[in-house]
Amino acid sequence: MTPAARLAAAASVLDSIAQGRQPAEAVLKAWGSANRYAGSKDRRAIADRVYKVLRARGRLSWIMGGREDGRALVIGSLHALDGLPLEEIEALHSGDGYGPRPLSKQERARITAGQGELPGWVAAGLPEFVVEDFKATFGERWAEEAHA
Repeated sequence: MTPAARLAAAASVLDSIAQGRQPAEAVLKAWGSANRYAGSKDRRAIADRVYKVLRARGRLSWIMGGREDGRALVIGSLHALDGLPLEEIEALHSGDGYGPRPLSKQERARITAGQGELPGWVAAGLPEFVVEDFKATFGERWAEEAHA
């Protein structure tokens, strides 16, 4: 598989995880069984991307303007987590072969826009719904504790 095809597969797996009730591991295993052409390195790269995205889902969704589909999260991860410039992300999203379709104007705008002032929960790497519990437990040090 090409790197672009791996990204498309990771986006597909993320969509399956979001739509179902199975854990990520089960969805990845089912994907691997259904796509025997993918070698062990391909499956490992796809799983690494999926877990990387799931760990940073809130931040990536915020960066991509609230979108939580697999494609948006993968694009956001390439930008925010891997630090790839727009040109490299566009090269991976050329639409050639089994790779993802080209970036839309909105996706390109989200990547090129500065992140600006991040909300506290995004900067701390927490889901938004746990911030109040962290504040109640750790007081003013909640963000430091989240980073730890």
